Amino acid sequence: MGRFSASHHGNKLSSAAWEQQRARAAAQFAAHGACLTPFREAVLQQIACCPQPLGAYDIAARLSGELGKAVAPNSVYRVLDVLIACDVVRRVESKQAYCLADPSVGPGSILLMCEGCGSVEAVEASGIEDAVNQQTEAAHFRAVRKVIEVTGICQSCDEAGQGDTA
Repeated sequence: MGRFSASHHGNKLSSAAWEQQRARAAAQFAAHGACLTPFREAVLQQIACCPQPLGAYDIAARLSGELGKAVAPNSVYRVLDVLIACDVVRRVESKQAYCLADPSVGPGSILLMCEGCGSVEAVEASGIEDAVNQQTEAAHFRAVRKVIEVTGICQSCDEAGQGDTA
């Protein structure tokens, strides 16, 4: 169980950490028979360098500013679809945003989202996955998609006093 946002509480992603993310993405792309193009890499870097999940429109605006030309959100959405298909990025459904996929956590994971700093952490949840599968089978229901996201306060924010949300 490890935090997989690129930074936490505003810390910048180091160049070594970015190169590690980039190499992992290139390997994932190769495993899926795809190519990590410069534009795909630019979208990935925006996600990797932000401590919170980013939406497609935010990514497009950031890239437009960096590139000095308009980047269409539709282009970003197409890249995000490929990044998800290659298991490099995952969608945060409740925020309509995207974050790095944690390679150490399988598909049956849940997302823990901090209301204080906005960080997202994936944790194994095979027991929850098993319970959902049992309940859907007992109800003669075929689940098409399962999304479990939990909001709360991470330990760092809690210790900093940001956990008092009454």
